[in-house]
Amino acid sequence: MNKNIESNESIESQLESLDKKLAESVEHKKREAKFAEEANSRFEKNLQCFQKYYPDVANAIEQYQVREDFCLHVTSTGVGNVKPKNCDVMLYSYDPIGQAQEQVKANLAKPFTTLTDYTNYYIPEDDRIHMKYMGMLSSQIKQFEQQVEPQISELGNYFPSAIIFGLGLGYHLPALLERVNFRYLFVVEPDFELFFGSLFCLDWHSIINEIDKRGESLYLLLGADEDTFIADLEQMAENIGAFSIVRSFCYQHTPQIETNKLIAEWIKGYFLFQNGHGFFNDSITGLAHSIHIAEKKANFLTNTKVEELDRDTPVFIVGNGPSLDDADEYLKKNCKNAIVISAGTSVASLYKKGIKADFHVLIERPYANYKIFGDIVPPEVYEDMNLLGVNTLYPDTIDRYKWAGITVKGNESGTDLLGMLSQTCIATNLPQIPYCNPVVANTALSYAMYLGFKNIYLFGIDNGSSVSGNHHSKDSIYKFNQEDEQEEGYISIPLKGKFLPGNRSELVETNDLLASSNHQLEKLIAYFPERTVFNIGDGAKIKGTVPSDVDSLLDLPELSNKDVSIENFKSHFKSLGLDEIPDSVIGFDTFDEICEHLLSIAREPVKTRMEALDVLTRQERFLYSYHLTHRSHLFHIIKGAMLYYHCPMVTMLYKYESEQYTLDIYTELNELWQGYILEMQSYFPEHYRTKCDHGSDWFE
Repeated sequence: MNKNIESNESIESQLESLDKKLAESVEHKKREAKFAEEANSRFEKNLQCFQKYYPDVANAIEQYQVREDFCLHVTSTGVGNVKPKNCDVMLYSYDPIGQAQEQVKANLAKPFTTLTDYTNYYIPEDDRIHMKYMGMLSSQIKQFEQQVEPQISELGNYFPSAIIFGLGLGYHLPALLERVNFRYLFVVEPDFELFFGSLFCLDWHSIINEIDKRGESLYLLLGADEDTFIADLEQMAENIGAFSIVRSFCYQHTPQIETNKLIAEWIKGYFLFQNGHGFFNDSITGLAHSIHIAEKKANFLTNTKVEELDRDTPVFIVGNGPSLDDADEYLKKNCKNAIVISAGTSVASLYKKGIKADFHVLIERPYANYKIFGDIVPPEVYEDMNLLGVNTLYPDTIDRYKWAGITVKGNESGTDLLGMLSQTCIATNLPQIPYCNPVVANTALSYAMYLGFKNIYLFGIDNGSSVSGNHHSKDSIYKFNQEDEQEEGYISIPLKGKFLPGNRSELVETNDLLASSNHQLEKLIAYFPERTVFNIGDGAKIKGTVPSDVDSLLDLPELSNKDVSIENFKSHFKSLGLDEIPDSVIGFDTFDEICEHLLSIAREPVKTRMEALDVLTRQERFLYSYHLTHRSHLFHIIKGAMLYYHCPMVTMLYKYESEQYTLDIYTELNELWQGYILEMQSYFPEHYRTKCDHGSDWFE
């Protein structure tokens, strides 16, 4: 009897459980049907929106093919979930939206933001306009920071920029943008498939239309790769200004390994966005030097392909690092069988070692550099050598050499002016060799790789100190002991504060400049993958090169006619044939109008930090509207000054809690900025042909 009762209860329980599962299954099918209908409609609206605002992304969407097992799973809350490729678990819980909202709440409670110290700009004994105003800016910021005001601990409802690492299916974006608006929003997603899935789950059309309505900006880095991420971000910052990124809220949404790698690259590369903007005095002398060099009928690199050039010819690029000394005998024995390119001061070291360079690379614009190089080797050395330079080089330099070849340097006022004139004079573009900054080694390698040479050897390109602690070759023009006032030679930039992986050792000590140079070399080598570059010695590791020591190098086969190879190299260059560049192409009236309009915006009264940010933004967008126009050379004259001033101003606007204290800072810095504009406005028409005299007083 009891057994029958238990049996009946068990059957009833099982039937109830089955009934419940059946109901859940029916409900789930309803949720799936509803989701499918909504998701397909959402996808169509999103695609139309991307076609309007981001046509390249729309094209990628239409061409994209998902993997065979890709599936959006409908959760019990009726929204999509996904199992990313190479992952065994779902990206979200049963409630993705709720989970994303909690994540947003947690990130906003303890926000991680970038914050740069702008108190170290001052450069003593330098009366150039830019240095003077940067000194005043740094001094003013120091005074404010001594007050020890409480700093912002929450973002509030508005913040300059955000970088979102990991899109996933995007559920966090609406939750975040409901709480905070951003002037610039960067969304970084390494997996394009997840972005594709988000088109079914996220109302991108609503987000994009709202951002556009508010006059804000959204940038998508889809399929971001750790090897190119910083370069892509640098290109974006170049196009819209580094003030778009220096004060950023950083948010990680997805936990994938690829996302973590991108964050690591961002942390490592953040310093690259703080400097290297160019500045007013550099820009105006660069324009002047470009004009003088063109009027000297220098030969400019063109995009002409020279079939006779044997690109298998070995090329030696020689820097002045300490590892150069280990290569003495190899260079002496093999230099006749390779094209030898000396970078910067290595020309003096090679001269002392009795090694002849075929080309010498120089890029510096100051008079001081011109004078120094005139003193470190006899004139006849240059008279038997070819020069490779850039259009910003001190123009009298080219008169020392038997032949001079010039390439135009990117992001320069003079480059944009010469680019416009080349269309008229020789009916062709002047190519810009890639990644040729910031030092001569970058320019030398960029020349060799652009021209197609396939076997390149780097000697003394160390970008840091050797294991012994030496900073340059023993034959260099620099002091061995930088502290010894009695020792002859020049003082070099200290190598400290930063470390890079070594080429054949664990670490190499360096500085920001050489670390940036190393970074640029790596990007250059990645840009030209079908080349072999040997990195010889104990300097910094350069990704993409073949690490080598000089003892492992084989002697080169005989180069039958080196002179012919050199002449074929030089045949890529052509003079513009200009006797004089007329004042009419400079655009003095336009420059005056630009300055006046910037001043009119800067003088507008503000009552809140958002109004102040709006004033800065309108100035930035007005100036950047001249980029890539026939007056873009004027844009470059002012751009660096604006970046070096607006980046700190944006940062200081969103550093302290007190809005009134913030506005006091803005008022002081804004007055300095207006003074800077006024000085540029009056200085430019009087000095646009004036060669750089920086350092001339050193030789009096």
